[in-house]
Amino acid sequence: MTRTPHPASQAAELQRRLRAAYPDAACALDHRDPFQLVVATILSAQCTDARVNLVTPALFARFPDAAALASARQEELESLIRPTGFFHNKARNLLGLGQALMARHGGRVPADPAALAALPGVGQKTANVVLANAFGVPALAVDTHIFRVARRLGLSKAPTPEKVEGDLCRIFPRDAWIELHHQLIFHGRRTCGARRPDCAACPLLDLCPTGLGKFKDPHLGIRFQPQDPAPAPPPASRVPAGTGPRRIVSLVPSVTELLAQWGLATRLAGRTRYCLEPPWIRATVPAVGGTKDPDLDRIRALAPDLVILEKEENPRSAAEALTRLGIPWIALEVRTLVGAAAELRRLGAAVGAPAAGEARAAALEARLQRASSRRGPRTLALIWRDPWMSAGPDTYLGDLVRQGGLTPIGPDGYATLEEAALEALEPQLVLLPTEPYRFTARHAAELQRRLPGARVHRLDGRALTWYLSRTEEGLDLLEHLASSGAP
Repeated sequence: MTRTPHPASQAAELQRRLRAAYPDAACALDHRDPFQLVVATILSAQCTDARVNLVTPALFARFPDAAALASARQEELESLIRPTGFFHNKARNLLGLGQALMARHGGRVPADPAALAALPGVGQKTANVVLANAFGVPALAVDTHIFRVARRLGLSKAPTPEKVEGDLCRIFPRDAWIELHHQLIFHGRRTCGARRPDCAACPLLDLCPTGLGKFKDPHLGIRFQPQDPAPAPPPASRVPAGTGPRRIVSLVPSVTELLAQWGLATRLAGRTRYCLEPPWIRATVPAVGGTKDPDLDRIRALAPDLVILEKEENPRSAAEALTRLGIPWIALEVRTLVGAAAELRRLGAAVGAPAAGEARAAALEARLQRASSRRGPRTLALIWRDPWMSAGPDTYLGDLVRQGGLTPIGPDGYATLEEAALEALEPQLVLLPTEPYRFTARHAAELQRRLPGARVHRLDGRALTWYLSRTEEGLDLLEHLASSGAP
């Protein structure tokens, strides 16, 4: 038995919030035409879209259309699609797909729902994905994410994806189905995860009986503790569709997070293994090595139209190699908070989001103008141990300390400090950010014994070192320290 549909007003509010929370919601499978989309969708069964997107460039280069696919050798297909899993069955389905398209439809993917669903390896769910994304035909395919989210939201109690689809189609207007399909998938990936739904950050919490603890989670079989609803994302995070580069590789963790904040997550084609925020980025965007040692072969295979670097975080050799490969890149330089505002504008223009860059930059500049000119205790910011290393007054962290109302001390740049030099600085306040070195409470206690005249504070490292995406958060933290009279 299915649940009585939500009232139209509640369904409309759900749509409004989903639209605000996921303005970048779109098909995550890279494709240029209906043929590529149907192939990619077949490969996505029991496989992440990010992994499929890594496989399809070589596959489509070798088999660009139905005629080429129809004459493929199964062994070659299997070798190309092996990373997607279940490659024996998928290769048979792709071979059958190519042959069926040639025999029945002149090599073209049909827009008729029945004919499309009858193709080898397709079926109703894949047909709906292709109809909606390739032909603009209203359809609402229910995958594992939508099945889970719809039942948690109380939109359906149905036990099968097909019946959940029927309930959703009755609740929501036909012209909303395509958009809603992508938004619910994004919500399932980014917020309403299978094992650990982030109810505290959910923009739909007050509309979700599962998150409010009204009934057991139909997916996990447990009752959640009620959470306070999180505020809906501001509409300022929207970015106009169709502008700027479509495939971006970010080699800067804080920039990766910033692009997601600006609603550009679907344009991210690659990231470093240190780009860990937002958390869902790890499962949806492939890693391309580290910040200091990016995998250039993998970057080239992703065919980006922009790679983002930062002059201090990434080596010059990476930019030189990108130039030799003919891959466009931009290198930011963030040394001060005034400079951060300028780079927000430059980055916004480079990625096709000038309004988002301008809004963030203007807000930061206004805050800096309001900042107090008073300078608090002599503050030493340490970023490493064995040997001790500090962030000097001329670094981004040093300026963040200054703008936060404290007095940065220590040598310029990122200098190593012997024990005697550390003590000779006579800091009144020592900051131990949890990144890039993972300072612990034990380290803080050790340093407190070594510097009895100072107060030692272990603080959120991302707030202090992730420029652009968390500059305001860092200022909040340091202003609080300064106003509290520490030490």
